[in-house]
Amino acid sequence: MIHPVWRVVGAAVPGTAHRARNLGCQDAFAYRVLPQGALVIAVADGAGSAERAADGARGAVEQARAFLETTLTDHAPADDAAWRALMRDAFRAARDALTQLGATAQLPVRAFATTLTCAILVADRLIVAQLGDGAVIAQTARGAYVLAATPQRGEYANEAYLLSMPGALDQIVVTLSDQPLDALAVMTDGLLRLALQLPGYAPFPKFFEPLFAFAAEAQNANASAELAAFLDSERVCARTDDDKTLVLVARQAVPA
Repeated sequence: MIHPVWRVVGAAVPGTAHRARNLGCQDAFAYRVLPQGALVIAVADGAGSAERAADGARGAVEQARAFLETTLTDHAPADDAAWRALMRDAFRAARDALTQLGATAQLPVRAFATTLTCAILVADRLIVAQLGDGAVIAQTARGAYVLAATPQRGEYANEAYLLSMPGALDQIVVTLSDQPLDALAVMTDGLLRLALQLPGYAPFPKFFEPLFAFAAEAQNANASAELAAFLDSERVCARTDDDKTLVLVARQAVPA
């Protein structure tokens, strides 16, 4: 019998603009491969204008990841409506985490402003929930590249929807796909200019091909450091000065 196995590697690095201002990375990510084979990923981009953006991003991804892990360990949703409800509940839990951070620090929730993107891979199903300007790109079993989550833009230029905003939960977009996938990439907006053709957001295959090949072979503890070195390389930083986060997933079939 053949069982699908997800190989996952992720990294987040500060942008050159943040380093120039003595700021650390305000992105965050978390993932977990569950015992039954499902994969949960959460990626966030703390708003640069927020006082505690990095804490907000970390709090959001950890809470969303923990909520989805706990729920999926108990039972999987039975239909599309239940999957959508699960994702919205995960975002609500992440929003509550920001509220708690604000209460503890005696700061308004906007001080922890962040975007949030979550993805679940289970068997041949992909469920993505999006709030903000991150992106999710999938490679199908036939080799096609598909934009599974489109970056959202707010009412004004360079404005993104944030989890701390009033009514943020009403802006969540949940999408479901039922085709076999070989690879997946979840990223923050720092990589959009390299990974997607703007303004239509068509994926650049030449950007993803070597990265997905790298993820498929990633088997050692240095893989995350190698990915971080790529994200921090001169050729990448020449195209973007923002924080950069990338989680790569490749499906491997191995004998049980």
